[in-house]
Amino acid sequence: MGVILATTVDQTRIPAGVRAGIGAPESPERSWRQARTALRFTTPHRPTVPYAELGAWALLAQVPQDSARDNADVAAIARLAASSPELDLETLDAYCATGSLRGAADLLHLHHSSVARRLERIGKALDIELTAPTGLMRAGLALTAWRLLDG
Repeated sequence: MGVILATTVDQTRIPAGVRAGIGAPESPERSWRQARTALRFTTPHRPTVPYAELGAWALLAQVPQDSARDNADVAAIARLAASSPELDLETLDAYCATGSLRGAADLLHLHHSSVARRLERIGKALDIELTAPTGLMRAGLALTAWRLLDG
């Protein structure tokens, strides 16, 4: 882990494969806390996360880990992660990131019918209707909360 103190950051200049959380420039102490929180929200599909763009999502970082683990949706994501190929979580992440079947297929470089089959299987495993807006939101929230567990 490294720290760069700067008043501005050109996110396009961050090297591929590097994950970065970006805090506000007003106070080094506050920026450090914000950057560390934002870093926890990075994913392969979103390697750079400015804290300011998290909005209410940043509140998830404050949820006690025991409470998150006890949540049925987060527990279902944990079971999926333990029992399914990594591609299932990658597919779910891409679907949550894009909000569409075709968008996820483009991101994963797969045919949309392959992604649809995966999402159907994932939805059954999670007991969440992923095609419904509330289901997509629940899955995205649960996936994010699961990622935040144990740092």
